[in-house]
Amino acid sequence: MTDHTDEDADASIAPDKALSLPTMRLIAGGLLVLMALLFLLAVSQSGQGAAWGYARAFAEAALVGGLADWFAVTAIFRRPLGLPIPHTAIIPRSKERIANTLGDFVSVNFLAPEVISARLANQDLATSLGRQLADPVTARRIANSVMDALPAISELLDDEVVSDFMRRQIGEFSRDERLSAAIGRGLQLLTEHGRHQGVLDAALSEGWRALEEHEVAIRAQVRARTSWVWRLISLDARASDALISAIEDTMRQIAAQPDHPARKRITELLQKFSDDLQTSPELRLQIEQVVGDILAHPAVAAYFADVWRALKAALRAGAEAPQSSARLALAEGIERFGAALLDDAQVLETLNRRLRALLAEISGRHGRDVGALISETIRSWDTRTVVEKLEQSVGPDLQYIRINGTVIGGLIGLTIHQITQWLT
Repeated sequence: MTDHTDEDADASIAPDKALSLPTMRLIAGGLLVLMALLFLLAVSQSGQGAAWGYARAFAEAALVGGLADWFAVTAIFRRPLGLPIPHTAIIPRSKERIANTLGDFVSVNFLAPEVISARLANQDLATSLGRQLADPVTARRIANSVMDALPAISELLDDEVVSDFMRRQIGEFSRDERLSAAIGRGLQLLTEHGRHQGVLDAALSEGWRALEEHEVAIRAQVRARTSWVWRLISLDARASDALISAIEDTMRQIAAQPDHPARKRITELLQKFSDDLQTSPELRLQIEQVVGDILAHPAVAAYFADVWRALKAALRAGAEAPQSSARLALAEGIERFGAALLDDAQVLETLNRRLRALLAEISGRHGRDVGALISETIRSWDTRTVVEKLEQSVGPDLQYIRINGTVIGGLIGLTIHQITQWLT
């Protein structure tokens, strides 16, 4: 656990910062040592001239300022000299509070819905999206990514599980009145707008074709059911002619007359069937049972398995061919969608409004989750990692505080010494 964390910490530190921190420590520490040597030299030369008094005052104050700032900087990250001094090692002792504060800071100041809304108020997200999608290179890249991902995703799914899922979904759809109600509404739409008449015309055409194809069989059936006495006088042939002619005349009349009673009767039957599908519990139960019996048959399971295997094979074939029709069609569709989006100002405005609202809603829903993730991540680090990350980030600047404290302390000491000389 610790090894991985330390490796992650080292990898996350920029090389220039990793080098600058030891360098700045060396400069700050070297300056402090230099002031100590100057102080010792000035003390040893006491009484040898006024200049040494100024040097001693400067070095003495610089040492005090440098040591004080060294203590302050060190106390942020660790205990100075390892001593258990109160209010030191602030970061190691406050890791939990830092984690909570940082998570709250990000979620409140960056991911709050009002912040996101204000940031996106003047952003034309829809136009940017349209331009990206309309770009042929981008459209092809998106299409390739989708096509490359689909086979891998399909391979993750077990064939038997998928086929069983497909059957169960159809079975679930047939329950709770959804399937029968959907069929009923579909029939209702057909009959209300007279679209079923076209279906009836197509059925009549197929009926004529079937009558022509089976005319010989019909005549044979009539002949087989006719006494041999009537066959001697060809009554069977005349009966066949009359039957076939009657069927043809009836079908011709139905086809030619939009208000034919047969058409009206069929319309009434469809309307009644549509109403029953939407209102009759008995009919709905029958449909559910029929669908359930069909889905339970092993042949249906084999059919769904074949459909899924064929779909996976098609996905693999499309992914293996860089210039497959599926890739080209998908890229072209994405590009056309982007171009159409850019050409419709009203759609752009609507999409912008919805995208802004969606992003604000997402930030409101998951902003706290992001803050919690940041907090939990920091808590998961060991204390040494937290200290290293923060020290590598701000440590070089903190060493400037030590340098400034040493120099400014010396200047203050020099000023105080000068004022003392004036007063005495």
